[in-house]
Amino acid sequence: MNKTILIGATLLGLAAAPAAMAQTVTGTVNVTGSVAAKCVVITGGAGSSFSGSIPLGELAGTDGALSPTLAGSTNAAPGGSTQFRVNCNSAAPKVTLSSTRLALAPTATAPTGYANVIDYTAALDASLASGSTQTVSYVTAAALPAATVQSLSSSLANVANNLTVKAYALNTASGALLMAGNYSSVISITIEPV
Repeated sequence: MNKTILIGATLLGLAAAPAAMAQTVTGTVNVTGSVAAKCVVITGGAGSSFSGSIPLGELAGTDGALSPTLAGSTNAAPGGSTQFRVNCNSAAPKVTLSSTRLALAPTATAPTGYANVIDYTAALDASLASGSTQTVSYVTAAALPAATVQSLSSSLANVANNLTVKAYALNTASGALLMAGNYSSVISITIEPV
């Protein structure tokens, strides 16, 4: 009888052993995500495009030549401007800016002493998160130069109207009279996250 009790006790001891081996365990779980670099139009358009207009009004002065006000306009006091809001989440977005000449349509050769094409400076003033403003500009000419490509020195400011597009410093041949009609030009802007 003692043998049976000893075997029973031994079996009971083996069954209790795994519970005595339980230990504390630890683990880690990594949580990851990503944000793609992107620029999005908030005001002045939708999604990935914006548009607007800069109405310059009467281009000629009282003498029929280019208005002295438009000819003397500067970035600080442009002939006209419009504003947009674009959000970019990259540190230094890249801006590409170009423009066509302000021209009478259809463009034909103007008589001697007249002009039907006006050159000007197109500019984009970008409000930056650093608190400063960076200007990207493009000047039209008879032979249009390559687009201006410039990286901003910091992120765009997260504020309303963080982009201002301007037209200023209009010019024609000295003393040329402007042909009557409707003039138009297109400023093209691309903003890319980098």
